[in-house]
Amino acid sequence: MKSVILFLFILFTLSATAQSFEESCKLRVEAEETPGIAVGILENGKITYFTFGEANIATHQPVTPQTLFEIGSITKTFTTSVLAYLVNEKKFSLSDPAQNYLPSTITLPDRNGKQITLLHLASARSGLPRMPANFAPANPANPYLDYTEKQLSAFLNKCELNSDPGRQYEYSNLGMGLLGFLLSTHQKTTYSKLIRDIILSPLQMNQTFINGERINDPMLAQGYSDNKPIAAWTWSDQSVLAGAGGVVSNAEDMLKYLTAQLSENKDNLSQAFQLTHQEVAEAIGTSIQIGMGWHLKDHRYIWHNGSTGGFRSFAGFDPQTKRAIVILTNSTTGADDLGFHWLDSKVPLKKVKKLISIEAAKLKEYEGQYALNPQFIISVRAEGIALTGQATGQPAFTMYADSVDQFHLRVVPAAIRFSRDKKGNVYGLKLYQNGMVHEAKKTN
Repeated sequence: MKSVILFLFILFTLSATAQSFEESCKLRVEAEETPGIAVGILENGKITYFTFGEANIATHQPVTPQTLFEIGSITKTFTTSVLAYLVNEKKFSLSDPAQNYLPSTITLPDRNGKQITLLHLASARSGLPRMPANFAPANPANPYLDYTEKQLSAFLNKCELNSDPGRQYEYSNLGMGLLGFLLSTHQKTTYSKLIRDIILSPLQMNQTFINGERINDPMLAQGYSDNKPIAAWTWSDQSVLAGAGGVVSNAEDMLKYLTAQLSENKDNLSQAFQLTHQEVAEAIGTSIQIGMGWHLKDHRYIWHNGSTGGFRSFAGFDPQTKRAIVILTNSTTGADDLGFHWLDSKVPLKKVKKLISIEAAKLKEYEGQYALNPQFIISVRAEGIALTGQATGQPAFTMYADSVDQFHLRVVPAAIRFSRDKKGNVYGLKLYQNGMVHEAKKTN
């Protein structure tokens, strides 16, 4: 989301370093960073779950290890695992041009005589952009549902690559979605059936599926942004980018998946997983590398995260110690730091604190219009026990109390402090931005 004002990120004030990992997970719910969280851990051959909070605020349905979450881009590792499996079966070669396996209606771009290979797609080095330029969903709240082969063909046939294939890393939902489409088309099946036959059924991941297939499943969590319900991202057999982010799963099934990643067996699926872990190239600086779908941290820890309209996810494991973790939340505030910290205790946790409650009558004191300038006004109002604001031309947001008169935002990094006169009346606010303070006077 683009914002007119970039806000200073104010760290919370209660350190999690002195707490147990379980308490740190629980604190994310107590601090209202997410309505619910499900964490699954594999360590010393033992599986442990931590679950806190609610899958649905309205119904108070609790989160359990069986609660279903959108896992977003972790789906990409399913797509590359299918590719690796079929490579092991000699149905593909990683060096094959992707064009060889696409319908005649699609002509992939090349650059400087270099073609996009299957490995380029699997390792985010195809030169394709993150998203196609003709991506214009009929319903932005459910963006991928209606992007079909027709739109994909129209874009690719006129697309120009951002870089030579294989030259540099550029994270691409388009590239991975294209790979999933290519694999399922060549195998004359759907993406859903492809991952089910090759991965889900063998691992008995019976509660994992493409979102949209079980829209009435009672275990589906509700996603949230800033504690507001967000529509599910659903997909159909005609949605050609499902391989980039369409999977729904739970902590139980994801632990099966991560346990299998650590297997040293010689069966085709285990060998396929191991192939996806192999480092292909540097991705981000010298600390993040890319394999096939999976990222590596410091050439050791293997991980991926995911994001949809109302969910965040993290999956990671250490092949050396055979430890693995999955973290699933039904909010747009992720918990990657928890995952990285658990894999490597030297990685710090962000600082959080429990929120304080301010009575409704007190919140009423903050209501009004606050003008930073005549063209940019923040409207503040109390809604029950919550305080919300809306800046000119921007969506409404919730303010979370750190103390009386001091609040922070979650939708963008921000902090707001209300100002009072000698009589205790609120007359303005201060907005913190990049180390600077912007003052706004209350106009009514």
